[in-house]
Amino acid sequence: MKALVIEDNEEIADCIQQSLQHMNITSDHFPLGKLGLSAADVSQYNLLILDLNLPDMDGLSVLERFKKIQPDTPVLIVSARITVEARVKGLDLGADDYLIKPFQLAELEARVRALFRRTANERCTQIKFGHLAFNQNTKEYWLKDQPLELTPRERSVLELLLRKNGRVMSKKSIADHIFNFDDEADISSIEIYIHRLRKKLSKCNVAITTKRGLGYLLTQT
Repeated sequence: MKALVIEDNEEIADCIQQSLQHMNITSDHFPLGKLGLSAADVSQYNLLILDLNLPDMDGLSVLERFKKIQPDTPVLIVSARITVEARVKGLDLGADDYLIKPFQLAELEARVRALFRRTANERCTQIKFGHLAFNQNTKEYWLKDQPLELTPRERSVLELLLRKNGRVMSKKSIADHIFNFDDEADISSIEIYIHRLRKKLSKCNVAITTKRGLGYLLTQT
């Protein structure tokens, strides 16, 4: 899972990112609306956390443009604007929830979990591929009805391949989803995660196949 945080207050942004990390969600932070929108043009996000009082442009304008780029991505507004008009406008433009500053991080985390549950419930709760099953609500994997233990990065890589439903995904595309902009991302490290996943999937009818020059895909054997 990967979140985009657009917040000009560095202290608040740092706290938000720490909370997301605690929830096994990687994140990119930008203090300006234009920078955040540029990131959304090149990287897919599972969540946008957006402040409305940005120094370069109004947050509602950022929201409107973001929803044109990634219309299905849930948005949580965090703002000191407490008027009903501001909340209504944000929700009308596509925001899914509105959290008024100052807020407790526990409430932020609860709202993020609620957004993901709501998004997951709008889709099928469980994704199945051969002997492999993935619960979108709990983020748990099951292999032949037994829990499959994975690291956070392994979970993210496998989820991406599952959602591709047998289509090829390049190393760069995988890296773009699981690393944030501050990580020293080494695309070759994707090979390590793929190797580990292959070992953990070796005793079932699901395999990760390499398409030379293109990337990886899930196949049933």
